[in-house]
Amino acid sequence: MSDDKILDEQISRLVRSVERTVPPLVETRILAAAEGLRPRAGISFMRRPLWLALIPGAAAVILAALFWLPIFQKPRQPISEIRTEFELPDKNIKIIFFQKPDFNLFKEN
Repeated sequence: MSDDKILDEQISRLVRSVERTVPPLVETRILAAAEGLRPRAGISFMRRPLWLALIPGAAAVILAALFWLPIFQKPRQPISEIRTEFELPDKNIKIIFFQKPDFNLFKEN
């Protein structure tokens, strides 16, 4: 026989030698106490690990909203024209500047 089998037999013999019967009164009290320890169907929300999944889920929704908001905004329209007026009343001069969208400051004529 192998050493493992011999060891298993010795352990099982020792366990059987200390085995005792439980009195029926004690057994009923133990079973009644065990009934009270069984998990109940109505576990509170904070005991469930489901709420832990809500935190990263909320973060993902916020990040997605921040990412998609600029996509749904209207594109900005370029300024069509800028008009600036200056008046020198004592010399009876009025200066009007128009800036068109195709104006380029560094463009040579």
